[in-house]
Amino acid sequence: MESQSIMDLAAALERLDGDQELFLTLAGLFVERTPQALAALRTAMTAGDLPALIKEAHKLKGSAMEFCAKPAVASAAHLEESARKAAVQELAALAEQVQTETARLTAALTTIIEKGFPT
Repeated sequence: MESQSIMDLAAALERLDGDQELFLTLAGLFVERTPQALAALRTAMTAGDLPALIKEAHKLKGSAMEFCAKPAVASAAHLEESARKAAVQELAALAEQVQTETARLTAALTTIIEKGFPT
């Protein structure tokens, strides 16, 4: 898996002053909490609840920022912005993109948690 296209691991570690244990703790929290966040996002989409959709997209964006995960951050930011503009015709595709990018980030983080940092 090419994690560089998913996240900038070096930049993420730099943000944490190179603290790999802290990175692993944050990664574990992300992996643990993301399924609930994505479920909340799907619920908001199904209900057409734009304020909840904005909130969930914003939270996912912030979480992905911790890992310098540009694709996940960008997709969540785009969903958040479109929900703010009530661009409902775009929301389903954008929500799917958020789910895809978040899944890619989760898989990359899980690999690091299970196998250690790449050398």
